[in-house]
Amino acid sequence: MTPGARPRALDEVPEARRAHLDVREDIRQGREPLARIMAAVKALGGDQVLVVRAPFEPIPLYDVLGKRGFAHWTERHAPDDWSVSFYRDPATRAWPPPAPATPAGPRRTILDVRGLEPPQPMVRVLQEIDRLGPGAELEVRHDRRPMFLYPQLDEAGFVHETDEPEPGLVRIVIRRGTG
Repeated sequence: MTPGARPRALDEVPEARRAHLDVREDIRQGREPLARIMAAVKALGGDQVLVVRAPFEPIPLYDVLGKRGFAHWTERHAPDDWSVSFYRDPATRAWPPPAPATPAGPRRTILDVRGLEPPQPMVRVLQEIDRLGPGAELEVRHDRRPMFLYPQLDEAGFVHETDEPEPGLVRIVIRRGTG
């Protein structure tokens, strides 16, 4: 669905500054594309646009990338063919930073993602770690080890520990690294 006219900020970006990422085949094959998408976001220059092609409207990405200062514009080509352009808009650059941790000391947030369909567990975890203040911890309760999440956490400088206290429960404790 194309709500309204194409934003002027997108019209001003030439094709040479657009990075295209097609994740339709990844999703058809049952592979989680979020790691590829986040790697593409990290590789973007300040004046570049990321165009993601997907078989459905990737609504969870709007919030995840919005917190990183990206606006989006969505085009539906067919029921199973969508393009979303993620771009930096002056209006989104003033996005408020996450709230700092309370001075009362470390706090632990518990996030239970058991039973959620991919990519929801990873999306929810990435949203929560954006809010982690200094000294705060996120305890993720999952039904399996999130192998695609670990490299993302390492790359972003988070420390994480995983245990399996009982069958069907994988617990990951995540905190910001000190260095």
